[in-house]
Amino acid sequence: MNKALIAALLLGPAAAPLPAQAQVNDRILTIFGEDRCPADTICVRAPESERYRIPKNLREAPSIAPQNQSWAQRSQGVTSVGKTGIDSCSAVGSGGWTGCWTQQMRAARAERKQAATDNAPDLDN
Repeated sequence: MNKALIAALLLGPAAAPLPAQAQVNDRILTIFGEDRCPADTICVRAPESERYRIPKNLREAPSIAPQNQSWAQRSQGVTSVGKTGIDSCSAVGSGGWTGCWTQQMRAARAERKQAATDNAPDLDN
């Protein structure tokens, strides 16, 4: 066994640097097209068409399993079950569109309120 590894095990994690194998991930870089790879770096080449795209693992929002959803979200779903007609936001019954319009207006109002608070100057400083 390596003397540095034995010392790290005896002295604890704060006393010794990480082994070289753990530091390899810090030197991996994705380059696009015909870009040059910097020295002392492991490069993964990707096509030029992927340069300004969101990475595949971040493109889709992960779905939340029902058992992991918050109680508040589950209860919201229950309030609209079986509701048809006026203010229902459903294709069933006359006036179902009015509920959809109401939901859109509430969402727009919330967005406008959030934008106003985000753009407000910080007067505490």
